[in-house]
Amino acid sequence: MTDDDGIPQDVLVATLAEGWDQAPRQSPGMLGIRVINWRTLGNADAPEVWTDLREWVVWFTHRYNLASRKIPPCWFKHGALVEELSALHTAWLVSYDSLDAGYGPIGWHERLAVAIPRLASWYNGECHNGHTELPQTGDDAVPTEWADWIGRSHAGG
Repeated sequence: MTDDDGIPQDVLVATLAEGWDQAPRQSPGMLGIRVINWRTLGNADAPEVWTDLREWVVWFTHRYNLASRKIPPCWFKHGALVEELSALHTAWLVSYDSLDAGYGPIGWHERLAVAIPRLASWYNGECHNGHTELPQTGDDAVPTEWADWIGRSHAGG
């Protein structure tokens, strides 16, 4: 079997397989999407990863008009919310990747519909770690404790 250019399929597959494990993990395209494993995230990568996620969460909550009772300003202090939002962020990146065939955005919205009830259950409108005050700033201001948080959250990690 050959492709449209007459190249045998086994040659194409062999070419694709060469160097597969050396492919850059953050290059454009579906294979470049970086999945974050919060258990193994190293200190050196933490600030960039946290910042990327925070920027996306700010955009996401504004774009989808999500109330603070679903995603509070202190979301980054709630492990389950971090995991869920990180997973949504990764799915969103893949869904809007330039190599997507066009079904990604609707697939992402289908995943979002399933995730919204989980988001509510992870937070449930109250904090259990002593940070119960939910300031309503209405802007994209970086919380004062943000820099401290991303530094401490990975200390020794």
